Amino acid sequence: MKSIFILLAAATVATPALADPTTATVITNPAAPTGNFDAPTNQATAGYTLTLNDDGARLNGTIQQTGGTAVGSFANLYFDLNPTVGDGSDLGFEMGTGGVTAFIPGKNGQPGFSTIISPSLYTFMTSTDVNGLINLMFSLDNSLFTGPIAGLAYYGPADNCGSGPCPAQTFEATQTLRLSQSLSYSVAGGATYGVNRLGAFEVSGAVPEPATWAMMLFGFGGIGIAMRRSNNRKTAVA
Repeated sequence: MKSIFILLAAATVATPALADPTTATVITNPAAPTGNFDAPTNQATAGYTLTLNDDGARLNGTIQQTGGTAVGSFANLYFDLNPTVGDGSDLGFEMGTGGVTAFIPGKNGQPGFSTIISPSLYTFMTSTDVNGLINLMFSLDNSLFTGPIAGLAYYGPADNCGSGPCPAQTFEATQTLRLSQSLSYSVAGGATYGVNRLGAFEVSGAVPEPATWAMMLFGFGGIGIAMRRSNNRKTAVA
């Protein structure tokens, strides 16, 4: 029985585990650019802390304002679905009290640029504390990160990525939040935040890498061998 336990533990290690919450701090920056996106004269520079955690079914997040000036209770988040490819942000979400829209960064106005997300796949709540600071809480279903969202035209071989056709979109088990445009129109993110940008998280349901599959198959194969040996010993004793 001991050998079965050891092999089972090896197989469990190969399964993606829930990561601890990751937190990024976005400072209040009076010198933030004023020409971001669709608000060229906006100078709101809200600072906030952003926390992410995937519970195995949904990506949960909080955005808590720490200072500065906010213009509304919204979050625009840009995710890298396959960080090892190095092709930047693959998927974005515009979240607010009016709903959630998914979009493909850089394809503004093109067919398949955006689509409305069903309320069954997200939650979004907002509150304001006694100091007038805004708190946002949201969750996004893991299915939005583990496979294509209907209605979106992801980058692929039909698109030009500068040096040639773009690679087909893939969905890795570990993904990152690259950029955040939340509470105001100042964008946070970039290389200065480190390799994981605003936070890395493990998505349950994403296709494991080949090495992970190999470890899992080895573990489960070992379990089968150990169980057969155990049954043989029991038969001999009986």
